[in-house]
Amino acid sequence: MAKTLPIRFNDEQTARLEEAAALAGYKHLSTYVRDRALATDKSAGRQTDLDNWADQQRIISLLESLDREQGTNRTILAIAVYLLRQNSTQGKLNELRTELSAVGSNEEALAALLPELAKDIERLSGED
Repeated sequence: MAKTLPIRFNDEQTARLEEAAALAGYKHLSTYVRDRALATDKSAGRQTDLDNWADQQRIISLLESLDREQGTNRTILAIAVYLLRQNSTQGKLNELRTELSAVGSNEEALAALLPELAKDIERLSGED
């Protein structure tokens, strides 16, 4: 039969343990603490730390990529707002809204908003 062992941690220690357990993929803190306490192979702990570090680096890279993509999206939206204000006739607004509602990527949005600029960018980047 399993026995419990009362262990006390302060708030900072508990937070560090919870973070480590989450990074290691544990759903229950007690399971993580038990496994870490009973781990006899120190290299396995280092491998877990290395795996965690690699996962963190991958996540950081993905977050940076998302941040860049959001910056691009904000720029495209700013262009759209500017053009909507420039072409203030209702017919032009409706036409631009229709074009933008059908786009699936930033490149398509830019091509719909500023076709000449999109062609120049494509030509200068060497893409076909």
